[in-house]
Amino acid sequence: MAKTVRHRPRSRTRAVTQHNRQVAAVTAGLLVVVSLYSATLGPNGWLWFGWTVLLLACVALFAVRG
Repeated sequence: MAKTVRHRPRSRTRAVTQHNRQVAAVTAGLLVVVSLYSATLGPNGWLWFGWTVLLLACVALFAVRG
């Protein structure tokens, strides 16, 4: 029988940190887009509601995987 070489499991810390940064960047970018939209065309409650939900999800991601 051939001998199987087992590898140590890779650390997910770096991947999780990268993912959290990407989520934070998208959230910040959408804040800029929603702000510009509101300044140009007027406020839209659904846009702000959606951005707030995204912000809370981002905060939860950092709290759980911090």
